[in-house]
Amino acid sequence: MSRLMISLGSIYLVWKRYAYVYRKNMAFAAITTFVEPFLYLASFGFGLGSVIGTIDVGEIQVSYRAFVLAGIVGQTILFQSFFEAAYGSFVRMYYQKIFQAIAVTPVTIEEVLWGEIIWDSSRSSTSAVAVMLIGVAIGDFSITGVLCAIPICFIFGMIFASLGLLVSAKSQSIDSISYPQYLFIIPMFLFSGVFFPLTNLPSLIHKIIFILPLTSVLSVLRTLVLGFTFEWWAPIIIGGWGIILIPLARKAMIKRLVA
Repeated sequence: MSRLMISLGSIYLVWKRYAYVYRKNMAFAAITTFVEPFLYLASFGFGLGSVIGTIDVGEIQVSYRAFVLAGIVGQTILFQSFFEAAYGSFVRMYYQKIFQAIAVTPVTIEEVLWGEIIWDSSRSSTSAVAVMLIGVAIGDFSITGVLCAIPICFIFGMIFASLGLLVSAKSQSIDSISYPQYLFIIPMFLFSGVFFPLTNLPSLIHKIIFILPLTSVLSVLRTLVLGFTFEWWAPIIIGGWGIILIPLARKAMIKRLVA
């Protein structure tokens, strides 16, 4: 058997271990995974959406509910991936010593970290699919667009999970994770276009928000599920973040674990 197949098998076993733990705590996991996006949908999509009605985004007119619902899909991927990777991996690394325990088996640290990133992305993309299915059920999303978006959501999840893993590797305590959370993740969530078109922002803020990964993620998602005009720069920015974050996060965590 080739080394690649052995490595893929090891990564799968790490992923399977996380999935088993998730199933054992299914009730709690379901609440933390699905309740938050549904609350945003109920309050902004159905609540505020019934007041605003429709909005114009470029040359396209769309209901505010559909606009926000697509934004909630992106927000779900961001929060689920980042927080699971940042807090979850810190607990598994620092308190439970799970990374170290697995690494004394034939599974390597590199494979453990790939399993971590893939699991975090699996969990976030599952939540995103649940939100998108609601969009299909209420007639806001294209079923074809949703089917195309599912694998892309997984890729987006890997990028935000890598960001969380990097934060975890650099944090000296679990409380330290709150600094990038409130200084980067929350502002990105609030200003990247989840709840309003970016054209409403001042020019300077618009230029800053333009380079953040969530901005491009939302652009791609709305192109797929709502038929918005494709913006060529979005995949380039997302790809750039992925190329930087994934190897950087793994390198930082390996350094932290072997130090």
